[in-house]
Amino acid sequence: MTSSLAQSSAHASLPSREQVDAALDELARILTSDSFSSSKRCRDFLEFVVKRALAGDADSLTERFLGVELFGRAVDYETATDSIVRVRANDVRRRLAQYYSSQRSATPVRIDLMAGGYIPEFHWKLQETPAQLNAALPSPIDHPPITIQEDQPHIATSEESVGQNAKVPGRVRLFWGGGAVALIAVAVWMTLALRPHTTNFDRFWQPILDAPPPPVVSLPTTDTFQFQPHAMQQFSRLKPGESVSLGLGDVQIFHNWHVSLPVLQATLSVTLALERKGKTPLVRQGTDLKMDELRGHPIIAIGSFSNPWTQQNVAGLRFTFDRGDSDSGPPRIRDAFNPQRSWSLLRTYPEPQAKDYAIVTRTFDPVTHEPFLSLAGLHSFGNQIAGEFVSQESSWNEVAARAPAGWEKKNLQVVLETNLVGTTTSSPKIVDVYVW
Repeated sequence: MTSSLAQSSAHASLPSREQVDAALDELARILTSDSFSSSKRCRDFLEFVVKRALAGDADSLTERFLGVELFGRAVDYETATDSIVRVRANDVRRRLAQYYSSQRSATPVRIDLMAGGYIPEFHWKLQETPAQLNAALPSPIDHPPITIQEDQPHIATSEESVGQNAKVPGRVRLFWGGGAVALIAVAVWMTLALRPHTTNFDRFWQPILDAPPPPVVSLPTTDTFQFQPHAMQQFSRLKPGESVSLGLGDVQIFHNWHVSLPVLQATLSVTLALERKGKTPLVRQGTDLKMDELRGHPIIAIGSFSNPWTQQNVAGLRFTFDRGDSDSGPPRIRDAFNPQRSWSLLRTYPEPQAKDYAIVTRTFDPVTHEPFLSLAGLHSFGNQIAGEFVSQESSWNEVAARAPAGWEKKNLQVVLETNLVGTTTSSPKIVDVYVW
């Protein structure tokens, strides 16, 4: 009999010697697997953080510490502009998901590296010992065994035979009856102990996980402008203070040519969260999706103004995106219930941002009941924090504490805020929750 226990290295007591040995054995299997064979840096990264965590030094696993110890950065290096640790951690998460998706049977311990941090989590498979099983069975002290004496042959009278024959089966019935009750109690306990524990994270994602077709992650649409070769030559010959006039014929436009790093990180967070639950999503650009192709598929739209699915499904809700009354001002999030309440960026691109905001929206189609999920930021970093937020267990514990009963089966919106230092985001903070 097995049961599963998820243990966070940072917040739980140190594992036992047996658990450490099991985790190190699993680490060895991972490092020699096909998923990690092509990247020594990913192997070094995972081995380093796992062994540090098992040694009780998980609190030291910060981005700066890993940059110095693993990648040779200076102690005072700029983490906001040097993303080597974040990029490598994302690669390790992807390879871990690939490794576990290829396993045909459960491993003694599962090692995860959750989005937004560098401390590994160990999910132990606890095997019950024979002594624990025997303790649940009826004790011979409580139910003495039946003894049959054969010292002297004895011929009983008919009344005596009847009396003896009536007594012995009675004792047998009493013994086995008590044993059956105990066995039933053990069976009930096993059923309750092995029943999967439904978390608030599970409750949020269940409508998408229950849908037979895989979910479709819709990425924002993009237009990339690039100089034509002759215009690039003109531009490269300019001296300080000089200018050149360019027309439309001097540039090339590439539609859906690139995806920003924050959008990629949001996509990775969501994909890994779904794969941990046994669901592998499809990833598509927003304008590459057609209604007849999407019928029955849950849609997860990343992006606000640049994603037509968000524009179509979030417009008209309580929290929505707009550009002010003139429709040409800076982007903002507006509260339709309180028009004086809105959130906007303090600076406009390309100036560095100090904050970003996002809306997480989940709705159900009133006719088909199919779920739709939007992860949309005012700026690209808002997309990133929305993706990280929905992928973390702790996020939905906080939402559940703020939301009314039955929230998991209703439409909901969560407004998020993050602080920015360069290109590094802080943990998302909940500004408001609305459920209907």
